Amino acid sequence: MKKLVLTLVVSGIFQIVFPQGDYDKTSEVKLPVVSNLTYLSKVYLTESPNVVRTLQLKAASFTLPEAKGYRKSETGEFVVVHKASNGDITVSYDKNGEIMTTWERFENVSLPKPVRELIAKKYGDWKIVENKYSGSFSDGDMQTSMYKVKLVNGNRSKNLRINALDI
Repeated sequence: MKKLVLTLVVSGIFQIVFPQGDYDKTSEVKLPVVSNLTYLSKVYLTESPNVVRTLQLKAASFTLPEAKGYRKSETGEFVVVHKASNGDITVSYDKNGEIMTTWERFENVSLPKPVRELIAKKYGDWKIVENKYSGSFSDGDMQTSMYKVKLVNGNRSKNLRINALDI
């Protein structure tokens, strides 16, 4: 018993004298530089699926010199496709790197809470089996934000189109 108590006391002293970790050093956190804040402020909604928000942030943070095949002398629009495993965002940038238009397409995303609540309210006994999301941005604003949802209830099925801009 004496050995156990002595071991605990000695290990406690070592913990106090030699703390783990170096608390004097700070680590640098790199945040993405968002050059298209206007676009991001119009399309980035906390209710949107994570994969959609991630690609929207990627599109807003993208700079033209990063693009494969981009030449500084180009004066027209430059199209870049940002991809995820279940969808993509096609973005048209102007010569200054500003986003002119986007077209978003995703399959089987987690539906935003307002969309889920709307479906549950009208079709409580129905089961969601698949969904598709599409959205577009142009003229400085979100133009479309549409969810196509397939529901089943036994042998019956329904296809819904839900405009997220109206919710």
